[in-house]
Amino acid sequence: MINNISMDSLKEFNELGLLVNSNFLNIYKLEDILSNEYDYLYGYYLDDKLVAFIHVNKLYEVMDIVNVVVNLSYRKKGIATKLIDYAMSQFDDLKSIMLEVNENNSNAISLYSKNNFKVINKRNNYYGSEAALIMKRDV
Repeated sequence: MINNISMDSLKEFNELGLLVNSNFLNIYKLEDILSNEYDYLYGYYLDDKLVAFIHVNKLYEVMDIVNVVVNLSYRKKGIATKLIDYAMSQFDDLKSIMLEVNENNSNAISLYSKNNFKVINKRNNYYGSEAALIMKRDV
């Protein structure tokens, strides 16, 4: 089941975030995300446990995917796609979705490609010596 994330899920949110970035706890504060009028955080819950989330930022008709994280035990089950679809469905005026992904994150690139995202640009040395791919999907 997909629901908005609240402070009740802080521990699970932080644990999932560490799967993406070892510095996650310093970069993303749940309380700050929840209080920002442009940020939206949707969680995928199984048996009342947060097993995945999507964090998006929406300005005007563009939605930026900040993070999509799925617990290792629940990957390859379509959960990330369900979260992307759900986030998209929350906005009537959406025209495009943007994201950036490490060029070496083949699992994420595969997910986004399957969901009709196309590489539109590349930022060299964005992640240290690794590039970021800028991907876009028109709605």
